[in-house]
Amino acid sequence: MRRTVATATVAVLLAAFQTTAAQAAPAPPTDVQVSWSDAATGLMRVTWTDAGASDKVRIEYQDGTVPTDWLPTAGNDFNHHWAVQWGKTARVAVVTTDATGDSAAAYSPWFDTNIPKPPTVTAAVPQADGSLRLTWTNSPDPKDSTPGDPLDVPVGKAGEVGVKVWTEPTDKQEWFPYPLGTTTAVVPPRPRPQSTRVIATNEWGGASPDEVYYTDMKFALRAGPAYGVFGKPMTISGIAGALLCDNPGNCGAGRLFGGAGIPITMQTRANAAKPWEYAGRYTSFDLYGFEARPVAVGGREYRFYAPAWKGYSMVTAMAISGAKYIPTLADFAVAGFNVRTAQVGQMVKLTVDVKPGGTVKGALQRWDGKYWRSVLTVPVVKGKATMSIRAAGRGTTTQYRVAVPGMTYYGLRIQTTGSRAFTLAVR
Repeated sequence: MRRTVATATVAVLLAAFQTTAAQAAPAPPTDVQVSWSDAATGLMRVTWTDAGASDKVRIEYQDGTVPTDWLPTAGNDFNHHWAVQWGKTARVAVVTTDATGDSAAAYSPWFDTNIPKPPTVTAAVPQADGSLRLTWTNSPDPKDSTPGDPLDVPVGKAGEVGVKVWTEPTDKQEWFPYPLGTTTAVVPPRPRPQSTRVIATNEWGGASPDEVYYTDMKFALRAGPAYGVFGKPMTISGIAGALLCDNPGNCGAGRLFGGAGIPITMQTRANAAKPWEYAGRYTSFDLYGFEARPVAVGGREYRFYAPAWKGYSMVTAMAISGAKYIPTLADFAVAGFNVRTAQVGQMVKLTVDVKPGGTVKGALQRWDGKYWRSVLTVPVVKGKATMSIRAAGRGTTTQYRVAVPGMTYYGLRIQTTGSRAFTLAVR
């Protein structure tokens, strides 16, 4: 009987203790509200009503995840830059705490953390003044899962779309803002190479899309021929490519990128007083470059032109190489005697066939050990000449050549040219 009474007494005492402990826990906060202290920087304000005790706050998501620990605060007006997980529905929880423990959590209204999807750049066109015109399409706004939530910013103030430009030679970044809905803009001229992105932002931030790399086209011409020979091809080689900046802030050590091939055009002119004319089309390949083989028809200037080029996510301004003048020599198909050895007094026949077929006064020249000395005039008619010469100088072997003076061919200059040397031994 005593045992039953004792058990009943313990139960009553335990119930009384539990009631006392529950009453000792602090009361939860009330009226938890969220708003923007500064939407432009993402500074969020959280306020609530409590009895003046210490509190702690954290952000929670509707899917049950909790990305941060509790943050303590001594007041009921808390400002914080939350590192939110974009695209989720969230709320802020507030708990009052004292020596007896934590209160139940109180919650703000739910709010979304949606950011705009990146715009899609549809065109990037270099302009004549060095600026870059960008055109893009804007993605649809993300679905608002909590319409009218306290962190929604009024239409017209919900963000902007802008162009972010990183200029590599100066290692400088700039932001050019435009109203939401803008679909085209011109980036002012800046040193190149430059990395350009079109970004849509709102109060939660903005995603970073792919970049458009705007750079210069550069030519590196290899040493071309010192001269051409009339009617024969000559080789002019080099490489054209987009300049990549290996060292931001110092683009002097850049390299050229040609992708799958850059179309280039060769142009020629007789001199600076004449206009440039089309002379051939080639493709410069990455690493290998290009090789042009124009036929020499007279002294001309040569240069190469590359239009504005687009490859992968890269665009370049048009470019023109430096000009190189390549003179042209006449081409001797035949120049020499009909024999290599003759008796003194013997008549030998000199034959000349030279292109272009001009009518000029050529010269038979002999080598005196230091210079070529003219010994006879050779009348060349339409590029050809034949004449008989008496062999003289018993016991001598002499080197000869035929030289023709400078001439023009359809307005193009042909340089004074000497043939290959030939010999005549006299017995």
